[in-house]
This record gives sequence, structure tokens and C-alpha cells, in this order.
Amino acid sequence: MRLLLMLTLSFVTACTAPTSGPTTQAPDGARQKVHPTLAAHSQIFAKRVEKVTDGVYVAIGFALANSIMLEGDDGLVIVDVTESVESGRAVLAAFREISSKPIKALIYTHNHADHVFGGTGYFPDGAPADLPVYAHESTNYYINRFANIIQPTILRRSTRMFGTLLPEGEEGVVNAGIGPYLAQGGHSGGTVGLLRPNRTFRDRLAFTVAGIDIELIHAPGETNDQLFVWLPQKRVLLPGDNIYQAFPNLYTIRGTLYRDVLEWACSLDKMRDLKPEHLVPSHTVPVSGEANVAALLRDYRDAIQYVHDQTIRGMNQGQTPDELVESVQLPPHLKNHPWLLEHYGRVSWSVRNIYNGYLGWFNGEAETLTPLSPTARAESLVRLAGGAEAVLAEADAALQSGRYQWAAELASYLLHAGEAKAQARAIKAEAFTRLGYASQNPNGRHYYLTQAGELAGVHDIKPIAIGGDKLALAKSLPIADVLTALPVNLDAEKSIDTDRVVNFHFTNTDERYFVHVRRGVAEVRQGQYPGEALQVTTTTQVLTEVLVQARGVPGALASGDLKLERGLRDVPSFVSFLLLFKD
Repeated sequence: MRLLLMLTLSFVTACTAPTSGPTTQAPDGARQKVHPTLAAHSQIFAKRVEKVTDGVYVAIGFALANSIMLEGDDGLVIVDVTESVESGRAVLAAFREISSKPIKALIYTHNHADHVFGGTGYFPDGAPADLPVYAHESTNYYINRFANIIQPTILRRSTRMFGTLLPEGEEGVVNAGIGPYLAQGGHSGGTVGLLRPNRTFRDRLAFTVAGIDIELIHAPGETNDQLFVWLPQKRVLLPGDNIYQAFPNLYTIRGTLYRDVLEWACSLDKMRDLKPEHLVPSHTVPVSGEANVAALLRDYRDAIQYVHDQTIRGMNQGQTPDELVESVQLPPHLKNHPWLLEHYGRVSWSVRNIYNGYLGWFNGEAETLTPLSPTARAESLVRLAGGAEAVLAEADAALQSGRYQWAAELASYLLHAGEAKAQARAIKAEAFTRLGYASQNPNGRHYYLTQAGELAGVHDIKPIAIGGDKLALAKSLPIADVLTALPVNLDAEKSIDTDRVVNFHFTNTDERYFVHVRRGVAEVRQGQYPGEALQVTTTTQVLTEVLVQARGVPGALASGDLKLERGLRDVPSFVSFLLLFKD
């Protein structure tokens, strides 16, 4: 019944201590373990505070994301507060070496955890009750949304992508692409200290804090709620995550909503029109000089539009996603641009996502309408190749000759066919290890190396335990968001003959919802069910505790925090109802 709360991609946790991946090496034993440009890329994340211009300072390397301090006449404004209380405190200490003025406001450029969850770390004595926290009007929604509905798959994928289980160093995490590797209190963990947005806007907002004129402009890109900060007096642009020193994550392999790439390019055009003198991203390093900033914004948006346009052109010529990946390549002046190397996003992943965003999963070839199952395809291919021994020999030969992708694919066929499992897993693990070492992209590197460890039995991704600060955050969610997780966790087989309704009355918010389990479907509706139903009275916090298994039903009943209309007589019915949603 682990129904929810990933809490964000940044708070993926592991149940095993970081250890090295498989140690088997390719024959020459001398192949590099870190792509040269990726190793060099780490240098930009050296921990420091840089002064951009008078009154503008950026803390780099303290966390996955930068934190930016704007110093005014009698106070400070902090733009983005890192992902944890621990990293927020470290940034505050560095900022306090520059200014002792009080913090008068916070600004969040978007909802991602590495920008919003460290807020309380900036206020050792507690944040003022009336502290303005600025964000787009949809940011609170996206903070609440998290990954309730697809939590298990997002947990697995983001654990792999961020390298949470990997050691630091040449056999594991070198950097996170847009930030440093942080072993403690960083993107692999830390305390949640969210100060929620309370000053929001839709399109544009201008205001003054501590004598600083500030404009916030909605600029969708990496997220739908993305904004950029413009300081007209200083001609300083804070673009959030719409630009950083890597090819952008037009698609992220952890999984996300479709990112509208043309809208992203248009948001960059809004920034270009301002003719900024200074650019201060929320990841990587600042850039100064109007001509330098203009050229960088132009090239970055051109790379995004180029990939979009050439993907659409190829689609219209009838190319499939696999063919497009081969044909759509950035031209040399963009491919070799120091801000467009594939250190976070990848062109090939972006191409596939653009195709899917316009046309969906079907590639236009009729044989893919009803493809064979992975098992049936694997059995047929193994048989065609002359049996498992022949496939295993070819997979091993591919591995020894450095054809790692082919070795991994052949090993996968054997595993799907149920043949030579131990040998196939070993080959696949070693192939993934070598693909990871060769990857310029940290996300791909981490994914390969983590799955190699899973295949070798070194790593095990398990559910997050919800407690402490994360439980407090979970209990702050609107109950509608919590209940949204129920339908997709219903065991259809168990409930296929069930027709049962539970009414919930939440006394702390005076809200009423009912959940109707009806032959394999769970319908969640606001209001009171008009017919026969089991009646439950509790608070939103108590039900959340029960659903995330931080509290048991017997204890909640005994304390009176959860009440059933007919008392103990309803307990078996309520418990059996909850068990319909058990993992």
C-alpha cells in the first residue's frame, strides 16, 4: 500500500550503500572510464560565490542548482534556494560573508526540487510569517503534483539517472551534468525545507524589494511554470533552467511531461529582446557582456529550433524515429559549441520525444501496429540464430571486440527467451558498464552503470520510507492530490468482482470525498456518495499517514484520530478496502 510520494526526482534514496559496479574489464583493460569532456566539465562546478555585478552574487557548486543573491538598500532577495536545508545553510553561510542584511523575499524560477526545497535553511531562526515567496501561479500545483501516480517507475528511472547508488569517481558519478556530485545532503538526499509560494502571477509581474526593481516573466521551457527574472536597472537576466552549459534536456530519461521545444525557443527570444548585459543561470556559470550574452542566447535557441525543425522535416519525409536519430545531427558550429555539448540532454533523445509529441508511439510502419511480445521475438531470434549457445557466443564476441550495444541487445534476447541467464546477465552488465564509461552524458552514464549494478546484484532500488520532513511535506498536500494516487494502485484482479464505496469526511478542511471501487476501477469523486457506503471520519493528515504506511489503522482508531461510523464492526471492511490497493 505504498501509494505515494516520491517527493521529487532529487530525493531518490537507496537501500544499499554506494558500491562499485561490476569489475570485469574489457580485454585491453586500458579503456577510459570517464569521457574526456565530461571529466573537464566538472571544473565549472568548483564551489565558490561569484560576483556578477554590483549587488548580484551567485553561489556555484554548493548544490545541484545555483542560488543567487540580490543585495538591495536594506535587504536581500534570494533566487532559488537549492534542494535541501543542509545545502541552503551552506549557501547562506557563504552569502553572509558578503552581506548581513536580512532576507526580504525569495523567488523560485520553477518547481524542481533543487530550486525550492532548501528554503528554511536560509532562516536559522525561522522565516518571517509574512515573507514574500514569488513564483508562477502554477508552481504550487507542480510542487504538489510530484510523482504520485507513476511513483514506482519514476523512482527506478531517476535513481538510475542521478546515479544515486553509485560511488563517486571514475567508476561512478563524476558530476551531475548541471551541477556537482553531492554525497551528503544534496540531490541524493537531505532535509526538505519548503517555504511555499505566496506571491504568484500569470504572465508578468513587476515589483520592488529593498530598492531593487524586479520583473518576473513567465517563460515555459524545461518546465511549464518556468519564469525568468529581469533586473532592468542592472540589465541582469536570471533565466532559470532555460539555459545552462550543456545541450538542454528537451527530454529527460527519468520521464516527464512533453516539453514544448518551440515554446522553449520562444522563451529564449523573450530574453534576447531585453538585450541583457549579464546572464546568471540557475545552473553553471554566469556570462557578461551584451554581445557575449546575445550570441549565447541566439546559438542556444537555434540549437533547439534546429533539432525541432529537422525532426519535423524528416517526419514529413516518412522517416521513423530510429531513422531520424541517425539523420538529425547538429551542424558543426552548434555541435561543438561549449554550451551545447551533450552533458545533460542529448539530441537523439530529443528527436524521439519531438516525434512522439507530434505523432505518438506509432512509427508509421504497419508491422509495428501489433508487434510480437519481447518473449516471442526473443525466442524466434534465438531459434533463427541457431540456438542459445550460438547467440551467447556472438554476444561474447561482440563484447570482446567493443561492440557493446550489440552485446547488450543479444544478451537481452537471451534473457527474454529464458536462456543462459547467468552468462547473459554478466555480458549485459559488462556491456552496460563499458557503454557508461564511454558516455559523454552523465544521465546516460549513470543509467548504464546503475543497471549494470542491478544485473550484477550489487544495487537494489527499493521504495522510499516516508518519515520526518518528507512525511510533514506529504501531510501538507491537498487531499485531492493524495487520493489521486489510489486508482492507479488498485489491484484489478483482486477487485474485479468488488462493488464498494467508502465516504471520507475530513474534519480539518470540512471536505468530503468518496472512493467507489467498481469491478477493477476506483473512482474518486468530491462530495458524499448518495447510496450505501462505509463512513470514515478523520483528517487529511491522518489518512495520508495511513496511506503511506507511516501509521497503522489500529493505532489511528485507538487514538480516535480515525473514526468509523459503526466502530469496530466496520474495521474488517475498511481494512479489506485498503488492501485492494496494496502493492
